[in-house]
Amino acid sequence: MLKVAGGKYRSRLLEVPPLVTVPTKNMVREALANALGDKIRGAVVLDMFAGSGALGIEMLSRGAKYAHFVDSSSDACEIIRKNLFSLKEDDAHVWNMPYEKAILSLPSQVDIALMDPPYKDIDFYQKGVALLLDKKVLKEDGVIVLEYEKEINIDETPFREVRNYRYGRNKIKILWR
Repeated sequence: MLKVAGGKYRSRLLEVPPLVTVPTKNMVREALANALGDKIRGAVVLDMFAGSGALGIEMLSRGAKYAHFVDSSSDACEIIRKNLFSLKEDDAHVWNMPYEKAILSLPSQVDIALMDPPYKDIDFYQKGVALLLDKKVLKEDGVIVLEYEKEINIDETPFREVRNYRYGRNKIKILWR
């Protein structure tokens, strides 16, 4: 179990899928929310590789309008649904499919895209960012948040600002359009 770090669901417990995912720590989610600031309020969020849904739920807790949760694991998606149900949160949709297919299926553009893929698969970052931009899923003033451990190479030229943060072994890269 882990707790929502802030907002209207602060301290509420969330279930975590067994051993398959590494949930983002409370301290990191809190810092991320502070870094995004007012961008969260009223935002449509895409939580890719969602695991427990903790990142997207943190955004909903802090005023996001809607969240899309994407995970290819049916077990993870079931946990996300349970977490949303326990919070009585209806402004969300859970997509149990590969992220590429989900991106192409979204009904609207998103303001914030959260990417926390399995750390061993570095290619997910490059492919995910490229797909979000190429398919115009991310709004013109949107933000992509990448959480990673190993160094990643992302083409930062389409972004007006890049912010990097480090929390122990966790690194966060925020790409502002």
